[in-house]
Amino acid sequence: MKKCLVLDLDNTLWGGIVGEDGMENLALSLTPPGNSFIAFQQAILDHYHRGIILAINSRNNPEDALNVIRNHPNMILKESHFAASRINWNDKATNIRELAKELNIGLDSMVFLDDDPTNRAMVRSMVPEVEVPELPADPKLYASFLNSLPYFESTVITDEDKMRGNLYVTERLRKEEEKNYENKKDFLKELNLELLVYKDDKNNIPRLSQLTEKTNQFNTLKTPYTEKEVEEFVKSKDHHVFYGKLLDKFGDYGIIIFALVEKIGDTWKINSMLMSCRVFGRNVEDAFLSYIKKEAMKDGAKKIEILFEDSPKNTPAKEFVEKNFKNKVASVEDENTDHSHIKVIEN
Repeated sequence: MKKCLVLDLDNTLWGGIVGEDGMENLALSLTPPGNSFIAFQQAILDHYHRGIILAINSRNNPEDALNVIRNHPNMILKESHFAASRINWNDKATNIRELAKELNIGLDSMVFLDDDPTNRAMVRSMVPEVEVPELPADPKLYASFLNSLPYFESTVITDEDKMRGNLYVTERLRKEEEKNYENKKDFLKELNLELLVYKDDKNNIPRLSQLTEKTNQFNTLKTPYTEKEVEEFVKSKDHHVFYGKLLDKFGDYGIIIFALVEKIGDTWKINSMLMSCRVFGRNVEDAFLSYIKKEAMKDGAKKIEILFEDSPKNTPAKEFVEKNFKNKVASVEDENTDHSHIKVIEN
């Protein structure tokens, strides 16, 4: 499945070329031919609300294009819906690579829609990982064409899926804010991070199952669990399921961290611990582990063990295990990291 829809502007989101026709003469209205573009934008907005990330890739004068997005009375899509944009005179293949890097997603998770066959051919040739469908020549078909594409289907849509587009928009705000700080520690303190931790809570089982299936870079043991399996662990007297939701002054990151603990005598064994890559570099994993250790201590446990399996993709998890565990074992009283900038709230 694909994560991101990358969109051209002229003759794609609206009819006409803004730099030549001017905003007032664009086809974007309730009557033909402008109504086809309004219908297309609404279809795109529906995808956004299902969690698809939106980005702009347009050869245009930025001021002209942004003026339409911000001020045209019939624009359905607003600036806040786009997680990233490249509005310039660079080639579209270069722009798409930059967008993928900015969003921290793979090129193979992107779909590019452009009315110009030349641009489509260029992207297919220079960035073959990106999916580039043949957008119909007739704008009246744009909306139905988008809705017919197979790339964005999902059997289960969680709350995190629905908010994904907004997550990327707020992450852009964080990156802009970080530029104002020379010291990352000062920046993290100013974020007002709050980690809401849940134990044996059954309200978000679909999201937890989804995390175990999708997470690769920070995953101590790549073992996908079904919703039924997660539910059984929540009910089990020999296990605990922990997960965390992160907030800061810019918004809600959603549920981003998970651990499955097995209780064996005076030992708590972490059979699986994983975290979303979107919160890397904030010490969330350290605050989360500290909370689990305190719960283990309350339960009379003396030590924490962790299962870990090395893989080419999970270097961040490996570094976490090496930092916090000696031979994959740690005392519940060990505290090796500074995560004082995170307020941990038990739920």
